[in-house]
Parts: sequence; C-alpha cells; structure tokens
Amino acid sequence: MGDVVLTVPVIQNLLRVYPELQITILTRPFFQSFFENIPQVRCFPVDLKGRHHGFFGLKTLVEDIVKEQKIDLVLDLHSVIRTWMIGWFFRMKGIPVFKINKGRRQKKQLIEKGIVFFNTLKHQLPLPHTSERYHAVFTNAGLEFDMEPAYLSIFQSVAKPKNKLAIGIAPFAAHPSKQWGIDKIYELIEKLFLLYPTLEIYLFGGGNMEVETLQHMAAYYTNVHNLAGKMTLKEEIQKISELQAFISMDSGNMHIATLTGIPVLSIWGGTHPEVGFSALYQPKENTIQLPIEQMPCRPCSVFGTAHCTYFKPFACMRDLEVNDVIKRLTVILK
Repeated sequence: MGDVVLTVPVIQNLLRVYPELQITILTRPFFQSFFENIPQVRCFPVDLKGRHHGFFGLKTLVEDIVKEQKIDLVLDLHSVIRTWMIGWFFRMKGIPVFKINKGRRQKKQLIEKGIVFFNTLKHQLPLPHTSERYHAVFTNAGLEFDMEPAYLSIFQSVAKPKNKLAIGIAPFAAHPSKQWGIDKIYELIEKLFLLYPTLEIYLFGGGNMEVETLQHMAAYYTNVHNLAGKMTLKEEIQKISELQAFISMDSGNMHIATLTGIPVLSIWGGTHPEVGFSALYQPKENTIQLPIEQMPCRPCSVFGTAHCTYFKPFACMRDLEVNDVIKRLTVILK
C-alpha cells in the first residue's frame, strides 16, 4: 500500500506540467481511492486471482488494456517478475517500456555490511527516496518535471476545532521488526491522557487479529475509538486528514497520513527511513529511532522481513522510550 500511495505526489507533479496526459494505473481495486479525485487518471483493476492470473492471464491483461485505449508509453514503477512479464507483452506490441531502478544492489550491501561500512563506499545514506526513484522513471521516458510537495486529494475539507485535540495511532506493521509492541501503545495512551484528559484517540489497522486487538483497547478507554475494519480506505483518508497528528510504525498508514498534510510521528526499528521509505515532507525530529551507535545492527532489513539475531529480540524497537514519542508529540500539539 505504501508503494502505491507514494506514486500519487509524483503523478500530481507530472500532471502539473503535462495536464493533457491521460494516465491508466494498473493496480488492485482496493487502491483506487488514492487516485479518485485526479481527473486525468483512471484505474484499471487487476484481477490476479481470476482473469489475470498467471502467464496467460497477464497476456490477457495487456490485451484487455490495448483493446480499450491507445497506449503510447508504459512505466513500470514496481519492477518485479510479474511487471517484467507485463512489460514484455507491451514491448511485443511495439510499446516502449521504462522501469524503475530500485537500487537493489546498494540496499543489499547496506544490509550485509552495515551503515558504518556502507558510508565508506561511494554510496552513502540517505539513499534516494522511493518517490525520487518513481520520478526518475518518468524523466528517463522524456517527461521532465520538478518535484514539489503534493498531497492526496481530500474528499471533503473539514475545519479542525481549535479547542479539541484528536490524534491517530496505527500500532501495527507487516513484520515484527517494525512493530513497537502493543504494551508500548497502552503505556503511550495512559501517559497521553494524563497530559491531555480530553484527548480523542483513533486507532487504525487491518486484518482480523489487528481489529480484535484494537477493539479491546478501545473498549478499555472512553476516549479511544477503533476505526479498524469499520471504514473504507476513502473514509480513512478523510478521517486522518481531520486529525491534529498521527503516530505510526513504518507502514502504509504512515505514508497515507503524511500525504494528507498532517504531522506524522514515525517509529522505526529493524528498518531505516534513509533507505528510501521515510515519511515525506516530515521534519527529521518526527522520526523516532535508536541511533546507529547504540544499535549498530540497524537496519537488519530493507522491508522488515529479517529475523532478529540480537541477544534481546527487536531491542531496536523495544528500547525506544514512550517519553521520546510524547516529548515530540507535545511540541507538535502546541
């Protein structure tokens, strides 16, 4: 989800310079809300479990697209085996294809050698942000434009009451090395209510386990509301835009929140923001992480999939103090 939503500011900037372009996004139907308010963009839903499944299904996908409209150019912003195959079918029809350079070799060196050694090489952190890599694909295809801050199109503008504080928290991520721990979230909520007794907290997540966990948390506090499993993606984007701040792990929710234009506090453990996935447009002070000097094994993974081999599992997350988050949040809420 994070990869998909990060295409939005790039496409917004592209259309600022080339408003006559018509863009078709190949993506899962769930993500269509990201592009709903961009007139020049339409989404072509990919059915990977049905009509577009497998080698011949991807061939059918390309046939379906070219039957509907004339395609002049294909940009592969994902660069995995499936999109390579799609690109090959387009090339067979004489349509040029440009694909992203994900910097896989650099990232592999970083994980294998560590940041200290990596910084002695010609490639140093930060690595290009994912949105910059997307931008480079368009540039290579001959579409020149500058990148300026651009955000998700909010569906309904709502004024935020000045006398009421409301924040969002997304406690989960795809992998354990990116999760702070639910006990830390309880501690955070307890301390926040001591500072702000009337604070309203909204919980975000997805999946049966997350929904159940967050529902228990919401039932324990009067001013905590679980939105997981209760809203569409479009409704979640709208709700996030109405908050004063958002606290998130390294996850898709982090990218969605920052692209609504609100302050986002991101919490990092096994992954690292300077590998290319930091929260866009946020000051460095909004990134909460242990320094490399204290935890030299960071990052242990680009996407958080690695198993922790440290003597204290996921200490990079567990040793982060709740007070560090509260201290920065207090500054934001002021």
